[in-house]
Amino acid sequence: MRGILAFFGALWRSAMFWRISPLEGVRTGSSLAGCLMFMVMIFTIVAVVLVALGFDLGEVDLWLEAQGGWLDFVGRIAFRIGIWLVFLFSVLCCVVIVWARFAEAKADRGSIWGSIGGFVLFAIVAWFCSASLFAPLY
Repeated sequence: MRGILAFFGALWRSAMFWRISPLEGVRTGSSLAGCLMFMVMIFTIVAVVLVALGFDLGEVDLWLEAQGGWLDFVGRIAFRIGIWLVFLFSVLCCVVIVWARFAEAKADRGSIWGSIGGFVLFAIVAWFCSASLFAPLY
């Protein structure tokens, strides 16, 4: 397992060093170009392994296209579950910050600015999650 993680770490470092954009609209040298280069490296390795195992990449593409309906459904459900978890965690953090602020004795309280900052941070995260959950764009 450590060898696999080291291999992916080496791929990541290589992609971050060679930040060549595979897309036209992405600036070469940016972090996005590095992430895209990492994805190109991963998919190239997957393609080489599939070809070495005797698969035709055209047939694999057709099979993936035929499976697109349920894969899209599973992806949407997984995304919704993840966003719900982040949303609930953010709301819980806001509630805990308010509760801790008023439940503790005055001598034990921290800075009011720390409480306000934490509350605003988690409220913003919850706001963005709620926009994705309750007003979807699709």
